[in-house]
Amino acid sequence: MIKIGVTGRPGIGKTTLCEKVCSWLKSEGYKVSGFVTREIRKSGRRVGFELVDLETGERTTLASLGRGRVRVGRYSVHIEDLEEYLKGMMHRESGDVVVVDEVGPMELKSRVFVEFVEKVISEDKPALLTLHEKSNHPLLKALRNALKVYRIDEKNRDSVADEVFREIVGKLKK
Repeated sequence: MIKIGVTGRPGIGKTTLCEKVCSWLKSEGYKVSGFVTREIRKSGRRVGFELVDLETGERTTLASLGRGRVRVGRYSVHIEDLEEYLKGMMHRESGDVVVVDEVGPMELKSRVFVEFVEKVISEDKPALLTLHEKSNHPLLKALRNALKVYRIDEKNRDSVADEVFREIVGKLKK
């Protein structure tokens, strides 16, 4: 089954691409599970990141500014919240397509997250993952070799979204 990765510099539109593809898939009647990661902003300033469940709309804080046990840059990663969310998701039946936005340094601090991604990759259903551009984590290295990976930029992000959607629907219809 097709597994697609999307990479590119921060802010280039990886999450937006996932949201577009998810919307199009849902409009065709497909069930999409997984999550997208969004910035948490206050007074126009980024203060953290949250996961938004694509089925339920549930929000879980991934990271926030400040000191904590697990840190990436200036952010404290909420490992316990992430893992509780993922454990719940692993016990649900996944959709026709699974989206993981993003496989990046914050998420990869969690062993449960790594197991979740490995489960998604092993399932016999299409998956769309966004991949951190520069991390050398072993899982990211493996994913870059195992997935069909698109690098997006300002010029190709819309056409890549169209192509990813067509590829996924093509596999679902077979």
